[in-house]
Amino acid sequence: MQYNKSKTFALQTDLGLYCRTGIDEPKTSIQKHTFHYRRLVYNVIKDTLKNAFPITRKLIGKKRWKKAVAHFFENHKCKTPQVWKLPLEFYEYYSENALPFKKEFPFIIELLHYEWLEIEIFMMEDLPVENFDTEKTSNNQIIVPNPEIKVLALQYPVHIKKVKLITEEDKAQYFVTIHRDFHTKKVRFNNLSYPFVEMLVKINEENTNIDDLKIIFSKYENDNIKIETAVSNFISFAFRENMLLGYK
Repeated sequence: MQYNKSKTFALQTDLGLYCRTGIDEPKTSIQKHTFHYRRLVYNVIKDTLKNAFPITRKLIGKKRWKKAVAHFFENHKCKTPQVWKLPLEFYEYYSENALPFKKEFPFIIELLHYEWLEIEIFMMEDLPVENFDTEKTSNNQIIVPNPEIKVLALQYPVHIKKVKLITEEDKAQYFVTIHRDFHTKKVRFNNLSYPFVEMLVKINEENTNIDDLKIIFSKYENDNIKIETAVSNFISFAFRENMLLGYK
C-alpha cells in the first residue's frame, strides 16, 4: 500500500496541533474517535505534571494550576519524546513566559526548579565512581565524592520553610544540595552554607584532600582551631548524608 509521506506528515502535524489547542479538528480515518486523542494526550500531560509538582500545585490552588497546565499544553511545542522529562519543559516554559494568572509568588520559578531536580536526580543514569576506602589514614588522601548531586542556589527558602509562609522578608542567599544516595538510590536534600558548598564543589571538580578544605575555609575564618572544627564537622556531616563516599 502506497502513501504520501508529505500528506502523512501534514496530518500528524495537524493532529498534534489539534491535540494541543482543540481547534481545527483534522480529517482522519475514524473521525468519530479523533476527539479522544486530545483527551488522552492531555490526561497524560496533566497527570505527569500533577505528580511532578505537588508543592507548587498545592501552593497556587487547583484553579490556577489547571490554568497553568492548559496554557502550557496549548502554547508549548513539546520537544522530548520521554514523558518523564515533560516537567523540565514546563519549568523552562514558565522561566521564559509569564504565568497565566496574577503573579503572587515571586519564588514560584525556583520552586518549580527545585521540584524538577528531585525527578532529574532520581532518574539520572548511574555515574561511575572510583574505588574507595571508607577509613581515612592521612589528611593527604583524596576524598571520593558521590557524583550524583546538584547544588541549587536560591533566593527563597523553598527547601526548608513551608511555602505558604514564605514572604519577601525571607529573600536572601540559600543553597540546597539534591543528591541520590549511593546505597539506597533515594533522593536526599540538604541545606548548606556557602563555605560548605564551596568545599563540596571543589571535591567534585578536582582531587581534594582535607588540607585543601582547610585552605578553603581559611577564607572565612582566621582561627585555626575553628577551621579544624568546621572542616571536621563538614566531613562528618557529608559522609553521614552520603554526599561523600570515602578516600583513595
